[in-house]
Amino acid sequence: MLNPVLSGRPLTVLGAAPAGSWIAVTSRSIAPQPHIVESAASVEAVAEALFEVVPVSDRSTVPLVGWLADASDDESLDAFFAFQGSARDAERRALEMGRLVELPEDPWSGVAAVITVESEADFAFFVCIGEGEHIPAPLFRLAHELAA
Repeated sequence: MLNPVLSGRPLTVLGAAPAGSWIAVTSRSIAPQPHIVESAASVEAVAEALFEVVPVSDRSTVPLVGWLADASDDESLDAFFAFQGSARDAERRALEMGRLVELPEDPWSGVAAVITVESEADFAFFVCIGEGEHIPAPLFRLAHELAA
């Protein structure tokens, strides 16, 4: 049975994303585009539903990447660890989310799908999807340094 959090159009948009591409989940406001869907669910509920239908790439060295506007904010940290934890639970393997120091000017140009959620926290999480043989695409067109 499909999780109702990601059914209908959101599931169609996610299903169109090829293996090796990236999906973003963010609380940022984004202008409407065909590959962007809104969810009224929490980031925790979206992450749980997402990882039920989307496999995390095992070919990418860093298949999960996160950015927090305020890394000291409790709500932001809760969202970060909920997203990472949902991926770990679904994949049944150790996954650490890489952290972006800053968000590129247009972070959505390199992703196949974006899910926006409502939250007081300002964040963007990215997951490289993959199943079978695939080559992970670069997340951003310009190289951005991950925090250590």
